[in-house]
Amino acid sequence: MSYPGDMATELHRALQRYYACEEGCIEAEVGDFRADVLVDDTVYEIQTRGFTAIRDKLRKLARSHRVVLVFPVPRDKVIVRVDVVTGEQLSTRRSPKHGQVADVFDELVYAFGLMRLTNFALEVLLTVERELRQNDGQGSWRRKGVSLVGRELQAIVGRQRFEKPVELLRLLPEGLPERFTVADLEEGLGIKHRAASRMAYVLRELGVIEHVGERGRAYMYTTAGGFKHRSARV
Repeated sequence: MSYPGDMATELHRALQRYYACEEGCIEAEVGDFRADVLVDDTVYEIQTRGFTAIRDKLRKLARSHRVVLVFPVPRDKVIVRVDVVTGEQLSTRRSPKHGQVADVFDELVYAFGLMRLTNFALEVLLTVERELRQNDGQGSWRRKGVSLVGRELQAIVGRQRFEKPVELLRLLPEGLPERFTVADLEEGLGIKHRAASRMAYVLRELGVIEHVGERGRAYMYTTAGGFKHRSARV
């Protein structure tokens, strides 16, 4: 397998083709911006991380167009190690980690105000991906210098769209008590405490859950304004 220098964009390109289908336009000029995909009057922007970087662009686009922010989450991932020089595949293994739609809160915490926009929707895709890595000494210390050099789309296995803040309540876990804590979210979703805290923070800031007391030293929450949640995990 040869290793092209721009392989890191392959996941992005695959999702552009997916949303454009036959009638859409890829890399379309929309006012002062270049949109990932334009279909009729709807702009699709694909962001794999870093919602902060795209936040202002989406706000401005939403003044004149329907905007959908697409966030792919790898439910299943195959990690492929490639040669630094030739790009040849050296080994493959399946990652023990499995993503879920609720992972979006790790990014949404920096841009939750987008959910209040009239012309905005958030679409989370669950995917099967190949992640390409090379041991070039340039990666993070957590990966001992191994760099991530590409993500490739293998399949889309789930899709959820959220057009209003209240719709994010679908991501609360099944069996959640009427009054719950961050620890309940952590246990119910099988996520880390930091991720559960971010989820609670975003939902509280958007006004769909509210603080109603404490359980020991932990804050207790309930759905606000009479909203009820119906779990729709995929």
